Amino acid sequence: MKVKISIAVSVFLLLALITFSQIENQPFAPAKDFPRDALIYVQIADLPAVIKLWNESKFKETYTESENFTDFKNRHLGRKLASRWDEFNAATGFSIDLETVAKLANNQAAIAVYDIGKLEFVFIAPVSDEIFTATNFFQNRGNFTTETLPDGTEIHRATVRADRGRQAQELIFANVKNRFVLATGEKLFAQTLNNINGANGKNRLADDASLKVLSENFTPHSATVWINQTALNDDYYFKLYWLMSDVKDLKNIRAGLFDFEMQEGKYIERRRFLLDKTVETSLLSNQQTEKLLSFLPADTPFYQLRNTNGKTVGETLKQTVSNRRKTIVETSGNNFYYSRYDDYSDGDYENLSENYDEMIDDEDDQTVVESVADFDFSKTLASANPTAVLTFTEPKVLPAPLFVEFRRAAIYHLNTPNAFDQNAFESAIEREISENILIASPGVKLNWETKVENDVSRRELNAPMLGWSVGYVLRGSELILTNNSEFLSEIITAETSIKNDFFDSPLTGLTVINLDGKENSYDRIFAGLEGENAAQTFFTDNVGSLLDSISDVKRIEIKQDYSQKILREELIFILQ
Repeated sequence: MKVKISIAVSVFLLLALITFSQIENQPFAPAKDFPRDALIYVQIADLPAVIKLWNESKFKETYTESENFTDFKNRHLGRKLASRWDEFNAATGFSIDLETVAKLANNQAAIAVYDIGKLEFVFIAPVSDEIFTATNFFQNRGNFTTETLPDGTEIHRATVRADRGRQAQELIFANVKNRFVLATGEKLFAQTLNNINGANGKNRLADDASLKVLSENFTPHSATVWINQTALNDDYYFKLYWLMSDVKDLKNIRAGLFDFEMQEGKYIERRRFLLDKTVETSLLSNQQTEKLLSFLPADTPFYQLRNTNGKTVGETLKQTVSNRRKTIVETSGNNFYYSRYDDYSDGDYENLSENYDEMIDDEDDQTVVESVADFDFSKTLASANPTAVLTFTEPKVLPAPLFVEFRRAAIYHLNTPNAFDQNAFESAIEREISENILIASPGVKLNWETKVENDVSRRELNAPMLGWSVGYVLRGSELILTNNSEFLSEIITAETSIKNDFFDSPLTGLTVINLDGKENSYDRIFAGLEGENAAQTFFTDNVGSLLDSISDVKRIEIKQDYSQKILREELIFILQ
């Protein structure tokens, strides 16, 4: 009898141990405590360590003193966030700074944001009783109203006069089953409390379908961020202040997962995106990838390798030979030209209401029209079946009174090079250049010429009225196209050896930014811009200071891989 009991107890303990270990090893277990419908969720493996790393980093020192950071602080979004944080500080009676936050956790911590404009969030960190009683929140609990729930949980709440007193908000904190919980409102706090106490239902963030899909077979590292992109696309503050491009560019993304890891000599960011529609694409073979990269001139500051579809071929061809785009905006019957980089955020504009922001950004009143005829460039290479393209740009500072020339190149791997239609290709380029000539010159003709250099025959089209030429050469299965004859010569004679560490996993795209030669590729251009006019100050000071902040980074590699409805990206920052 005792033997049977002993066996039963042993089996029970073994099952309990297995169950416990599975729970502990669940990489996104903290998400079980949070309510659903979050816009952004962040979990950190060791909060005090991450904050210590930030405080001691050179990047923090250089970036917080940069023009880029100063500009952010002075803009509407920066001022709004700072104002809301001051309101939280006023409600608690102490400063909620990084030192305060670092003391809220033994190590692991997580936060979920439910409203960007109101800064509605829930913060949870496992804590011991000693850690909890040592927090600034508990030490200043006299500034909060304390009450005891029926289950004995003691909660503390303070009223926040938000948005300059126009909104009522709360900060509520408690120690719930050895978790420090901080929430901005009773509803979020109550939902979190129910989840921690094991209430049934589907109100857990961990139950979100997109988070489940993206986190499958995924190992979190120092910090991991999940975003509900579908909800963010409809969020006013995200579209107006956070988004750096048109929201329609993100419509196919349902959710994203970002993970950050520090390794010796490198910093790695891994991304996963859940897409609404399957992206049909193919992997780049090692053979074609190495062949294309072998044409790169030494110290190329930026290059991008992609597999091709019709859109990619058309875009890269246009960008290489012209890269001139003019946009017309039609509003209430009136047409006017504008640049997408114009900055209208003067002091008066930033203080206008949200309704004004919506009015001027209302897409229903705007129609974007390409000034160049909508010609499908991809048809010119369709017969040759391009499967991959390498594009790269090299800025070249010119002597006065000229300024800088951006030499561009695109190299296509053709599956059937013998089917390359030379006449259709050259005619399309002639048409593109002709439509970019602003001054009508009936007497000027665009003629293609054959030139031979180092036993290599190439074709060139000179555009004397524009001061540049277009050239191309077919080398085996590779079609090399440039907007500069000298650049074409450098590419033809280049013999670059690329290490195979790019190809340790299947790829559908690769982007590399070399910052080793920043002083030659970027700094000299910024120096040329300075003093031109006041409008250039933002670019030289703001962007230049941002590059200075990451001076420890010598190269950035971005690897991309599509698989059905999942897009994976890996960003590797190689340190000096």
